[in-house]
Amino acid sequence: MSKATWAAALVLALPSAPAAAQVGHDPAHSPYRPIFIRSSIMATGAYLSGSGGLLDLGPSSGALVGLRYEMRLSGPTDASLSVSWGRLERMVADPDAPADSQITGPVRQSVVLAEAGLTILLTGDKTWNRLAPYLGGTLGLAIGGGVPTDSSGFKFSTKFASGPHVGIRLYASERLTIRTEGRLLFWQLKYPSRFFAAPARAPDDPPLLDLAGDSDSEWTSHPILLFAVGYAFRL
Repeated sequence: MSKATWAAALVLALPSAPAAAQVGHDPAHSPYRPIFIRSSIMATGAYLSGSGGLLDLGPSSGALVGLRYEMRLSGPTDASLSVSWGRLERMVADPDAPADSQITGPVRQSVVLAEAGLTILLTGDKTWNRLAPYLGGTLGLAIGGGVPTDSSGFKFSTKFASGPHVGIRLYASERLTIRTEGRLLFWQLKYPSRFFAAPARAPDDPPLLDLAGDSDSEWTSHPILLFAVGYAFRL
């Protein structure tokens, strides 16, 4: 076969090569879709539970409502600012009372959570069948209101709070997102020195805390289940 014949055969074969080389999903039917949303604002509702500490004095259960603003940084990374509020249950201590009446309650305490967070989308900058799982973490403050019935000296006022989260977003439309998120939040409780002294009204009874075995501070953990509905902006 001459060189001219080989060249003609090669030219005839070229149109079929791209078709043979195509692999993967047809773009029109692919389960992956790019995310064009750059920022969004969300209404959040959550329920916090967990430990109130050794004496159950820390806020430990109740509903939270709030707002979150989220914006894309680069690639699959988002930054967020959020604030939420709730009236959480806790117990009240009277370190001067007899041992059988030192802890009473529960009572309600207002708590505000102000947090900044980072989130990484596990599907990159795309959704899979309109879903985008993610994980991340937050840093912030838990700010407690006053409890008039507590004169023990124990304070839950302003606490550093942090923890991880994992969740999944549903892109219901170009603008509307729905998500569910599991969080784990940590903060530290501190106990006043009078908790280690014998009760003034019952000096023969043991104190609230044992000086030999108990610490004057402890970290408590709080699982949070959160739901959110967001409206997105393409900026």
